[in-house]
Amino acid sequence: MVRVKNLIRRKDVNFNGLDGLGVPILVVCAMGYVALKMLKGRKGYSTKHYQCIPLLTEREQDFFWRLREAVGNDLVIAPQVVFGAFIKVKATAMTDKNHARHVVAHNRCDFLLCDKKLKPVALVEVDDSTHNSSKAKAKDRRRDELMRAVGVSVHRYRAMPSAREIRRDLKL
Repeated sequence: MVRVKNLIRRKDVNFNGLDGLGVPILVVCAMGYVALKMLKGRKGYSTKHYQCIPLLTEREQDFFWRLREAVGNDLVIAPQVVFGAFIKVKATAMTDKNHARHVVAHNRCDFLLCDKKLKPVALVEVDDSTHNSSKAKAKDRRRDELMRAVGVSVHRYRAMPSAREIRRDLKL
């Protein structure tokens, strides 16, 4: 302890540390400490952040029942299906494959119609005013092209069709 006191009294010893870097290093360390404390204090999973919502909007619910009336037991109706549930990405260059995975993982259809063996045969979209912009139309075209490429027909409706119109469109 005496040696430390003697060192402190000496004028030739620089206690600012590393030629003036002592304060910046101390600040960075303090910021790191605070950041770690904040991260440790954060709670990860909590059920309070979730709530159950209806699977379909009111308009989509009305359309679901009309679709049910139209297809009866001929087809299975699966609402709000993510493309990745029925489209497999073929092996391609890694960057292409990552983009392709993104497309199928982040797009979903209003209704997927399947045969009795649950093989997808048609996709039904209930389009509203959000599909009017040029950007939305381009996105819809790309989605329609993808469905054609995998052999799934696409049927888009703006207004509520009759059950007869739906049956005609689906060739039932």
